[in-house]
Amino acid sequence: MNILINHLKPKQFMNYPFKILMVCFSVFWMSCSTQSLFDKSGLPSITVDKDPLVLHNDSVRFKLRATIPAGLVSEERTYTLLPEYQYGEGALPLEEITVDASDLAGAGQAVEIIRNMSFPYMEGMDRGELRIKGLLEEVESGKTFSTPYITLANGIISTVNLVRVGQFVPGENIPDVGAYMSYDDDFMNMASHEVNYYFAKNAAQANPSSSNGAFISQLRSMVEKGEDIQKIIIVGMASPDEKDYSSLAATRTQVAEQQVRTQLKKLGYQGALSDVEIELQRKEPDWLLFRHLLRTFEGIDMAERDRYFDVIYAEDSYEEKVEQLKEIDSYDRFAREKFSQMQMAKVMVMMAQDRRSDPEISAMANMYIKGTASGDELTEAELARAAEFNPGLKEKQLIYEAMLKKHGSALAYNNLGVVYLNQAHRMIKISDKNQKVNEAMRLFRMSNEINESAQASHNMGQAYLMWGDYGAAYLEISQANALAKSIPEFQSFNEGKRGALDIIRGDYKLATLRLDKAPETATNLFNKGLAYFLAEDYGQAAISFEESALSNMEFGYAFYGLALVAAQNSDEERLYENLRKAAQRSPYLKRRAATDLEFKDYFDDQKYIEAIK
Repeated sequence: MNILINHLKPKQFMNYPFKILMVCFSVFWMSCSTQSLFDKSGLPSITVDKDPLVLHNDSVRFKLRATIPAGLVSEERTYTLLPEYQYGEGALPLEEITVDASDLAGAGQAVEIIRNMSFPYMEGMDRGELRIKGLLEEVESGKTFSTPYITLANGIISTVNLVRVGQFVPGENIPDVGAYMSYDDDFMNMASHEVNYYFAKNAAQANPSSSNGAFISQLRSMVEKGEDIQKIIIVGMASPDEKDYSSLAATRTQVAEQQVRTQLKKLGYQGALSDVEIELQRKEPDWLLFRHLLRTFEGIDMAERDRYFDVIYAEDSYEEKVEQLKEIDSYDRFAREKFSQMQMAKVMVMMAQDRRSDPEISAMANMYIKGTASGDELTEAELARAAEFNPGLKEKQLIYEAMLKKHGSALAYNNLGVVYLNQAHRMIKISDKNQKVNEAMRLFRMSNEINESAQASHNMGQAYLMWGDYGAAYLEISQANALAKSIPEFQSFNEGKRGALDIIRGDYKLATLRLDKAPETATNLFNKGLAYFLAEDYGQAAISFEESALSNMEFGYAFYGLALVAAQNSDEERLYENLRKAAQRSPYLKRRAATDLEFKDYFDDQKYIEAIK
């Protein structure tokens, strides 16, 4: 201060405290003037329709009512309401509501405000408070006066978050998710063996080269078993760098038929070849094998791979697509490395006898899992059956990967994706989990590319669920329901998941209707009880929760649901009894009960405290 004074001239020194005094007086006058406004008019009256607030769908919604007293708002002054939700160590600002002279019904009138408001729910919000303050502002000067915060509601009831959609918390069993495909029994009774007969590029003559050693070896293996052949299907193929696809593929089909007949005779097949049905199929250019080879083509990035997919998925003719493929930088290398695998005829040999016995399939699959067999000994149907025997995810992964190497079928892609989903479910690191879910989604897309199915669509929905994208999950699972019209058992299974999503979406009545059609598992019955509870049908909720408990007495959620109903009915005896059972069975529910505002009226009751100890 002394330094400042020393630099001031006498006249400046005389003016300096006067200016400070004027500023202080102005602030004091504004404060007194504004305060007198509030003294005269009164503070605004503000309420909300829920206390505590309630989570519905994915957000917290409430109706705010406010009365701004006459005199606070005029041509000279505006009034702004500043609501926020405070929780943890921070606060979420909500929509501001500004009132000015244009909102007045007449000079000197009060202003009535009714506003529907919402904010997104985030973890940790349950124990917070909705509060609000006002800001009075002079239009010309911009000077403001802020009122203190007042609390409108304490906490959020988030009962809808109890819905079970495959998630789990520490201390709970990890549920299996997803839908595997399985072979029909009729197909399983026919052991289908695939063998390929390869040709030189642009040629359709018999090819005795070493590339067909496996063809002869596999036919010999079938002949040595002494089994009758029921049917043979032969399909000729050609690669994009070969000329005249249709003619070349058709000729290769005929040549392969001759080779099959010739080799079976040479190898000593005992059955009557004249009785074997041989079907020659004319196949239009098919990009399935091309896509499979592209996915195993190393050394190109996703952007380059997408260029290939953009071409083959276009509506252009086969010839136009081939010309466009040639423009891709890696095409020549791709052709050199992979196209020879498309220059062939696919031969499917179906044996008349039943498939191997389950113990034999299991034994051979175990040899493959242990690395003492190649996996070629089993048909695709038998590999699928073997995967059903092996509950371990690692074993299933090896078997389905073997199926992909041999066949690249819709079943193999879908079922390997289900394995990946369940592996992701058990991962702790978020980045690893997300990467695994991404891989699973890619496999479901491949499965649907081959043959669109209810299972792959359901699984895509489950993958979105694991990401917390409930909107996308609902679309996929609804699509699965449409695809499952002829599969009532699968449709029932799918309805269980769709009903659970209806709860999350806030459509509780629809959820009860869908869950009525779902299998009566402990989880589905609990979800149905929860839907009834949220729809305020407490009688039906109690029935469903009881059925859930009877279905699995170790399922703590069923008892928690019964405690919720008891709290609504002010039935303290049943409340404490069921809360105790829930807390004993689930550490998560024990922690939740300590702060769940559904039970706020009982927090200080010693019996309540003892029930959740």
